[in-house]
Order: sequence, then C-alpha cells, then structure tokens
Amino acid sequence: MPPDPRALLAEAAALHRAGQSEAAIDGLRRVTAAHPGFADAHRMLAMALLQIGRGKDAVHSARSAATLAPQDPHAVLLLGVVLQAAGQPEKALAQFDKVAKHAPAFAEAHFQAGNALTALGRFKEAAARYSRALDLDPRSVEALANRAVTLARLKLYSEALADFDRLIALQPWMPWHQVNKGSLLLEMRDNAGAVAAAQKALEAAPRDPDALSLLGQARFAVLDLPGAREAFAQAVDAAPMRPDIRVPYAQVLRRLEVLPEAIAQCDAALALDPRLVGALYERGEAKRAAGDPNGALADIDAALALAPRHIEAAVARSYILADLGRMGEMRPVIERALKFDPMHADAVFHRGMEDLATGHWVRGWEGYEARARIVPPTYVPLPFKRWDGSETPDHLVVLGEQGFGDAIQFARLVPLLAERGFSVTFQVSAPLVPLMGRLHPGVSVVSDLAGLDLSAPGLRWVPLGSLPHLLAADPALWPSTPYLSADPDRVRQWRHVREAGDLVIGITWQGSTRRDLDVGRSAPLQAFAPLAALPGVKLVAIQRNAGAEQVDTVSFKGKILRLDADFDADGAFLDTAALLQHLDAVVTTDTSMAHLAGALARPAIVALKAVPDWRWGREGEASVFYPALTLVRQAKPGMWDGVFETIAEMVRRRAAAAATPADGGTPQTGTADEAGERT
Repeated sequence: MPPDPRALLAEAAALHRAGQSEAAIDGLRRVTAAHPGFADAHRMLAMALLQIGRGKDAVHSARSAATLAPQDPHAVLLLGVVLQAAGQPEKALAQFDKVAKHAPAFAEAHFQAGNALTALGRFKEAAARYSRALDLDPRSVEALANRAVTLARLKLYSEALADFDRLIALQPWMPWHQVNKGSLLLEMRDNAGAVAAAQKALEAAPRDPDALSLLGQARFAVLDLPGAREAFAQAVDAAPMRPDIRVPYAQVLRRLEVLPEAIAQCDAALALDPRLVGALYERGEAKRAAGDPNGALADIDAALALAPRHIEAAVARSYILADLGRMGEMRPVIERALKFDPMHADAVFHRGMEDLATGHWVRGWEGYEARARIVPPTYVPLPFKRWDGSETPDHLVVLGEQGFGDAIQFARLVPLLAERGFSVTFQVSAPLVPLMGRLHPGVSVVSDLAGLDLSAPGLRWVPLGSLPHLLAADPALWPSTPYLSADPDRVRQWRHVREAGDLVIGITWQGSTRRDLDVGRSAPLQAFAPLAALPGVKLVAIQRNAGAEQVDTVSFKGKILRLDADFDADGAFLDTAALLQHLDAVVTTDTSMAHLAGALARPAIVALKAVPDWRWGREGEASVFYPALTLVRQAKPGMWDGVFETIAEMVRRRAAAAATPADGGTPQTGTADEAGERT
C-alpha cells in the first residue's frame, strides 16, 4: 500500500519548521511526483521554494496548484505572488485581478495587486488598490504602509503623512514607521521634522541603523556636518554589513574633506557589493576632490555603465571632463542625461552654466534658476512672497546668496531696482555690509531683516542671482564699471604702499577652502616666481586666511609685502578696495579678488584653469563682465608654469609702456594696458 500523501506532507512540513528547508523541499518533490494531482503538495512546495528566495523555481509548482484548484482563491493568489517574486508583475497582476473578480471581498488580492502595480510604476492605480484593501480590512498594516509609500511617490505629501501617522498610532513600537515619515519630511525639506522623527525612532530602537542614517541625512541637509558624521558612524557601527549606509557617510566625509576616509568607506561598500552604483559615484567625487581626475572618471564611467540613467553621475562626469580639459565632450553628456529627466535640477543647472559660458544668455539664466532645487540649495527662501518681476512691490528684499564673488558680481544689478523707483533692501552676509553700503544711495544694505515688517502685504523678495533673468540677460546691458568704490579716507591711508619707481602688484592664489569647489582653480604661490623675478617689482600678498602660510615657503618671500593681521578686520574687502587704488595691477587666480578688481575697474590679470567656471567664458583674454580684467588660461590642465610666464611678460610690457609715454613726456606712475590707455 503506497504511503499516505498527507503523512508525507506532514513530515515535510515538520522538516521545514525545523529549518531543514532543502530536506523539506526534497520530500515535497517526492510527494508531487508520486501524487501529481495532490494540489496541497504543489502549493506547499511553491511556498517552501518562495520562502528561500527561489521564486522562479516556485512558478511551476504554483501554476500546478492553481490549475488543480482553479476555484480556490488562495491557490490563484499564490501563483500571482510567485510570479511577482519571479519578476513578472504583469502576469502576477492578471492572477490578482482574477481573484478579486471572483472574490471581491478578499482584501489580500487587492493588496497584492497594489504591489504588482507598484512594481509596474503605476502608482496611482496601486494607491487605489491599497485603499480598497484597507476598506475591506482597516487594520491591515501592510496595506497602509505600502499606500503611504506610494502616496509619497505621487508627492501627495499630506495624505502620505496622514497614513504614516496612522501607522505610528497602530504600532508605536515600530521605528520603521517613524523612519519612513522622516524620510518623507526630508524630501519635503522639513529638516527639523525629519530630525524629530529620527529621534523618536531611536527612542524605540536606539541602535536602529535606518533611524541613525535618517538622522545623519537630516543633519547633513542643514549642513551640520559633524553631527551628520557622528550619526552615520553610529549607523555603520550598528550595521557594518549594510553598504547602502556607508555611501551617505562617505558623502559627509567628502564634504568635511576627510577624503581618505571617504574613499575607504566607498571601498568597504564596494567590497560588500561591487555593483553598488552610489558607492562608485561617491568614490569618483572623492577622488576628483583629492586631485585624481583619471581615477574619478574611471569610477564615474563604471557607475554609468551600471546605471545609464544616473544623472548625478553624468553631471559629475561633465565636471571631470572639464578638469581634464576635454571641453567638447561636456555638453553632450548633460544633454543625454536630460533625455532621461528633463527637469533634473543638477543637470538643468549645469546646462544653464554651459549656456552662460558660451554667451547664450537668455537660455543660460533660465537654467541658472534651477539652483534653487539642487541639494543643498544656494539660498533659503524668505517667508513671504517671491517677486517674479511682473509687479511693483511696496518693498523688495534682494537676498544675497553663494560666495563673496557671486555677491560682488550680481550686486551690479541691484541699483537698477532703485532706479526703477523701488524701495530696496539688499541682504548680504555681515562682513559684506560695509563694502556694499556704498553700492547706491537708494539701496539699504543689511545683514538681517530685523527692521522689516515681514507680514506687510506689499513686501516681496528675490534671490540675487535671479536678477539677470528678471532684469537684463545680456551683460552688455548691465550698469558700467566701476559700480563699487573704496572709502576715500582708507584710500589715503594706503598711499605708503607705493614708493617711487616701484612696480606694485597685488597677488592672491588660493580660493575656496572646499576642495570639491576649488578643483584646479588655485595655484601654488611658488607659481608666481616669474612675476617676482621682474626688475623693480614689489608683490603685495592680499591673500587672507587659507593659503597665506605659503608665503614662508617660497623662494621669493623677501619680495612679498605682508599685510597686518587687522587688514580688512572691520569688513570684507574694505582695506583691500582702498589698497587696490595704489596698485599697478592685481594678479589672481579665480577668486573673489577677481570680482572685486573688476567691480572697482582696477586692472587685474586672472589666471584660469584650462576649462574655468562659466563666468570666464571658454576662450579669449577679455571678460564680458569686467572690462578691466585680462584672462590668461592654462594650455593644459594643471599646468601653471606657462600661465605665469605669460602674465609676467604682460606685466613687463605694461610697465615698459607706462615708463615710456607715447608723447615723449614725463613718465607717469600707475598702470597702462597694452594699448597704452590709462587705467
């Protein structure tokens, strides 16, 4: 007498419960072979295979069970679940719909249909099916959780938050609900709310790696880099085998410029998952900041090979190509990326800067507006209505943004608003207030808005960098230089810098201390040696803070005049602006000093990397923004020697022209450009 199949089934089930999955599966296979019409055996075999992750192997058994019991909704549902696990959501959905049609009150069928629709990217339909499941079973935590995530994907933020709050009320002990809510708040840029959600999750589970990671992300969003570093370090310690947590940790370390540690975290993540695109991307960014463009390009190319739609990697590739001097390859990379997502902020912003670099002003300033959507954004919106250029506000606040150089460049347009009759307040960082205070008598310059009634109905604000887009796209239409001026009393105080016969040159060589922003821009002070070798030259080191220590290390330090520690102490560039009036020229790399000299219409030569920032264009010696500047570009990326030899020859020729007037009269001190025009 053949063994009872139910007894064999019970034995297999016991093996499965004991953790002996393979033995259980072997037993179930023997049952289905001996009793092919026994539907329960096929169903149990499919479930056993599914539970150990062998979804594709389970399809045959699940289909056999559904064929043998076509009226059993559980058997048909199982076939759909197995097809879903096997990566066939369209076929899975057909099975779930079949169950829902014959058993419309079966909540699980609607829930699983929602999962299949989510896998197909049909989020609106998925949310509707989850809602149907919840109508039938209001306490289905799984349906509620999945609907919340789906609503978040649809950017139905208030509805998604309501679902997360319901989940938290149903299961207050589950940290994952708080983490999901915090992630949504972070997407909504409610950083304080995200921090609070992460902290509540950590109250329930103090070492939960996802809660710690969320806390790190929220702190990073408000640029609390040390706090973010601490949170991510704890997350990695709590889950050392989670490579996904190491990637944002590496990003924080990169921003802190702890580049070897950032690269090490990416290496560890890639050791765990060699195909982890985020780790390849982040390692590429860290290598670029560390001055290894070829290594960076290799990592970014590897990331794009795995994920061609990774737009951040495409943007990074364009920047690296610029570092390598491969100018012609940059724009096609961005254009290809934008085909995948035409509104992607980083790519639109980068294309806008490329348009500006090539003189396509209208299109360029439109793209430049995307800077509001990059992370982190270049400014934080003010809490009242933004000006769109179409109305006449009672009072307009122009919000300064980005670095000192950007503030100086775009401040040129602020007087246009006052000349329209607007009441204008220009808000800048506190160190710039004294310099900008001389911009225009009709412009009030402040560092905060404490004196304004922010609830006034006619009050509007606009970010400084949006003024070209709203007022004058073509720089040829901007107010002429100079538009900034030095305090006359300070100008008199700095007369002692010039002595008879001196050729006095101000120099700056170091820009931003952030290495990811300053890639290739700064030059070592030693590169200025050809300038120092000119007869009768006196170099004045206008460099402040980072980079100033190089003066003690160069061979020509005896020819450099250093400024006192209290120089510019009571306001950014106040003494510098006065000092520039007594210099024959300024020689600078791409720093805020170039903008200051240009705004003051003082002669300056700017040493540029092979493919510089957008505002210097892509070729030529002339600056479209500052007529007083002369641009000298690297012939090859990273090669400064030829640049400073060229600059030294320019200065020598200018000095000779100034010493030999064309009319044969008495030589004059000061500077003339190479055409002999007085500056």
